Amino acid sequence: MSKQEDLIEKYIQNRLSPEERVMVDELLHNDIDFQKELTLQANLKKAIRKEDDDRFRDLISELESKAKIEKPITRRSYVKWLAAASVLLFVGLTYFLTMDQKVSTDDLFASYFEPYRNVVQPLQRGDGYQDEKTLAFLAYERGEYDTAISLFSNLYSTTKEPYYLFYKANALLKLEKPSEAVPLLLEHLKTNDTLTEKTTWYLALAYLQMNDKPNARITLEKVISEGKYKTTEAKKLLEAVN
Repeated sequence: MSKQEDLIEKYIQNRLSPEERVMVDELLHNDIDFQKELTLQANLKKAIRKEDDDRFRDLISELESKAKIEKPITRRSYVKWLAAASVLLFVGLTYFLTMDQKVSTDDLFASYFEPYRNVVQPLQRGDGYQDEKTLAFLAYERGEYDTAISLFSNLYSTTKEPYYLFYKANALLKLEKPSEAVPLLLEHLKTNDTLTEKTTWYLALAYLQMNDKPNARITLEKVISEGKYKTTEAKKLLEAVN
């Protein structure tokens, strides 16, 4: 087994050491083949779990069908059936209680995501002249995200101010377009403005909205290790995602 295969296996089993988590984080950001393989293996595990769940439901259904058509049974057979049914009932209750506790990534995203407030352009209503920057953040605050995205794109093209990437990504997440937000957030992480320390949190939420749990977990762990922004929320969210 290669080192990368070992890392993927440990990641899926949640057995990575702190040093190995750093290695996985670096590989996810720098090695597209590793990222694809990890995602593939994680999805494969999910599919196998679902298949097992389906088999369990089929077993319950089969036993119920047999119980309806079988002739009256002896006391000994009845005791055996009752014992088997008790075991299945216990397993079934455990299964359904566990299933009930699972929260979808959409629900988790909705619970934790809130577009970051405008701290760049103080807005004063009633001004006669409003430049493009003011109009962009005014649209953002009003929830007119399509307009804001267009204006942020124009402004970044002309000024290269990195905070436009951050706010455009937030608007895209609000419009449920995480695949478009992720590249912007990754690009913003390469900069060093006053908003960069918040970007990792929103990147984790973007992965969550994409139902990309492997990258969401890696990024949440980075939020926790950095300890700068939303650390408490990241810990709770990581527990829910695992």
